[in-house]
Parts: sequence; structure tokens; C-alpha cells
Amino acid sequence: MLPPTRQNLNPFILLIVLLGLLQLPLIVYAGLPPAEYERLQELNAVEMSKTITDTDRASYLSEDISDLMDNAKKISNVGKLNKDIYTLKGNLVMKVLSSKVSKDEAYGEAKALDMLHELEKSGRIKIRSRIRRTYFPAIIMKRKKGKSLFSSDVYKRANKKERKALKTSVIDKVCEEVARIAQSSGILHYDNNPDNVLLEFTEKSVTSVELIDYGPPYTYLIDKNTDKQKIVDVCAASSVWTLLW
Repeated sequence: MLPPTRQNLNPFILLIVLLGLLQLPLIVYAGLPPAEYERLQELNAVEMSKTITDTDRASYLSEDISDLMDNAKKISNVGKLNKDIYTLKGNLVMKVLSSKVSKDEAYGEAKALDMLHELEKSGRIKIRSRIRRTYFPAIIMKRKKGKSLFSSDVYKRANKKERKALKTSVIDKVCEEVARIAQSSGILHYDNNPDNVLLEFTEKSVTSVELIDYGPPYTYLIDKNTDKQKIVDVCAASSVWTLLW
């Protein structure tokens, strides 16, 4: 095996450089392989941050809601684009977005939840760091029931064959739910990693599916009249199922 040298560069890096020089679409679009990007294009799906208008900017994330921190209980900082997640009174969840999220991406998440009728409130939270106080976008929504597949007792107790059947069942149900939501709201949920799918079970089977996290970059605006089977097929063909499930 040759030692790493300038003549033996990673071919993936070389391909990215070449595509950049040719001004062609990057090998991944927001982390997606080209084939998936093409399938989304066929659905005429538009990433939510690209749909933001001046009206949206005036409607979301403008109010100072820092006083809600007085009764907030931190439960997680899971997610590379989340700063923190808190529970609030009334079975609510407050998601504080990190500084990595652009303004229009933050507006896009609030807009998507509003279109889904899941947005309770949005605004800005002032959080004190060691140096200064900084405002972060915050989105409040109803807390949903369920557990991720891999954290459920049903999955933990299952043998290899049963686990495979559970995964197949979950994928089918998730894609059906993705299509149902897309046709009812015009929002396409494409970030179907295990932590974003909450499930309820009987003794050995899945009874309900709830999708969470409509943040960037995998939430899209889509025509409600898009064929249901096309949406299901695009969902089922996602690389997330083999990479993360």
C-alpha cells in the first residue's frame, strides 16, 4: 500500500475539487447523494429556507421569549443544529437552534411547523455565555409520544429475524406517514433518521408513527397534489435506511 502523498490523494476529495472547477452540482447536496437529489427534483421539492418571504421573516422568531427559560427544563442537546432542547409546562418542547443555523433556515423550520399546525410559538432566547449574552432562535411545539425503534423494549427483546421484520415494518409505515403529511400540508419530511421517528408498539408490532424535527436541511415544500406513490417511492429509496437503520 502506498503511503499518503500528494500524488495519492483521496479520490472523493479529488472528485469534489473537479466538480467545483466544472461548476457542476456537488457530489452531495446538503449531504445527499446525487441520485437522491435527482429524485427530490423530480418531486419539485424545494428546501424550506429557499421559500422564505419578508412576510415569513416578520411572522416568526421576532419576539423575545427569554422569560420562558425560568420554567424550562433541559432534556437534550441532540442534533448538530440544536443548541439545546427543553421541556415547558403544558407538555411543550422548546427547541433552541444553534448559531450554525442560518436565519432563513430557522425561519424555514418555524414555517414548516406552522404549516403542519404544530407550531405553538417562536421567538428569540437570550442565553448567557462566559463572555456575553446572545440571542438564539427558539421554536416551541407540542411534545409527541413514542420512542425511537432502537431504544424500545420491543426491539431490545427481539431476535435477529424479528428485528429485521420490525425495521421493514417501520420503514413502510414511515414512508406512508411522510406521504400523508406531504399531501395534507405540502411539507416533505426527509430527515428520517432513527431519532426523528417516534413509535408506539403493541407486544411485538408498531401501532403508530410520529415524525419530528422539521429543521434544515432535509425539510422541503412540495405540491400537495403530488402522486402519493411517488412520494412513498422517494422516501423508500433514501440512503438513510441502509446508513442509519
